[in-house]
Amino acid sequence: MEGDENAETTPGYRVPEKKDVSEYLAMDAEDESLRKYKEALLGAAGSAGDPSDPRRVIIQEMRIIINGRDPIVYDLSAKGSESQLASKPFVLKEKCEYKIQVSFKCQHEIITGLKLINIVHKTGVRVAKEEEMLGSFPPGPTVHNVVFPRNGWDEAPSSMLARGTYKGKHRFCDDDGKCHLEYEYQFAIKKDWKD
Repeated sequence: MEGDENAETTPGYRVPEKKDVSEYLAMDAEDESLRKYKEALLGAAGSAGDPSDPRRVIIQEMRIIINGRDPIVYDLSAKGSESQLASKPFVLKEKCEYKIQVSFKCQHEIITGLKLINIVHKTGVRVAKEEEMLGSFPPGPTVHNVVFPRNGWDEAPSSMLARGTYKGKHRFCDDDGKCHLEYEYQFAIKKDWKD
């Protein structure tokens, strides 16, 4: 089952050589326009984060956006707070439309090819696996938001068999196959919001 949770690979793709921000900024330093372009692209990458915090990807928040209702918000900004998600399930009503938004920032190094892998199980059986390519991000204070699905809404299933408790797992992995963060969450699908 663990191998099933890994990111899919693209045949023929070779991971580029890892470089830190200073190496990118030093490359082609004599070309003024290229230097300015890299500074604009890398932004405040000089502020690479808290040296006492080894995390490369820091999740700030997970938000469940439900069409026509107030969002359910989990503040994950404190180190280790994502481990509490599994004990705080949220409820989805059958056939409701919803999206999940995750807010994060990167620190210490450029994260290339960051993917979010979302795996959902019900009674031990995998019912969904989604993989979203988020992109590449420089270290810095900018908070990035990713919403999935990016277009449209997911619809909670409906029927007596669909109702119940689900366990999900988010994995943030880069194109090196390194998993920067992994956490579990739970939710229930019910006939009504108050069930």
